[in-house]
Amino acid sequence: MTTKGRARKGGDAMPANTQDLLLKAAADLFYKKGYSGTSIREIGLKAGVSNSLLYHYFKNKEEILFQIISIASQELLSSLRGIEARVDDPAERLREMLLHHMITHGLRNKKTTKIVVEENYWLKGKRKAIVDEYQREIRAVYMKTLREMIAQNQMEDINLTVLGFSIFGMINWFFRWYKESGELKPEEIGDTIVKFIFNGISKK
Repeated sequence: MTTKGRARKGGDAMPANTQDLLLKAAADLFYKKGYSGTSIREIGLKAGVSNSLLYHYFKNKEEILFQIISIASQELLSSLRGIEARVDDPAERLREMLLHHMITHGLRNKKTTKIVVEENYWLKGKRKAIVDEYQREIRAVYMKTLREMIAQNQMEDINLTVLGFSIFGMINWFFRWYKESGELKPEEIGDTIVKFIFNGISKK
């Protein structure tokens, strides 16, 4: 989330991490209070940034939300494509993708993950279209792997549209109900969900 320093009209460079501070402050507030319950003034106050400086980086609150969601989506997409390129066996690839999506990416970035899942509908127009395209690309990586599993006779010939949305439904609900204070570790829950999915799709 880094950005290079920018020059003020007077020639002074703005701090290189100002945008990062604003995005982090916004993510904290959106996570706790929701997008609609957070004012842009609160974001500036939490980041210790004046309104005039905040508006140098972001036109409005929606642009801040867009940046949080788009950065998180790009990071997830890049990681999934990395797994796709590295793991040849589609069944093992799916297992690794699911665990990464839920645990490595999801719970370790729980604030932004929750925002992506629950607040994305506030985006409009071009911003919404861009974020929707990231989500389509993420689904496409999964769908390609599922098609390979069918081609290699590793899973039942299930309707992939239904299966794909079912998998994403489980992942998204996991982020909603998981509590750090629970008895099970994230890895244990992740393994259980992956086993549940594989028991439902694997060839008997």
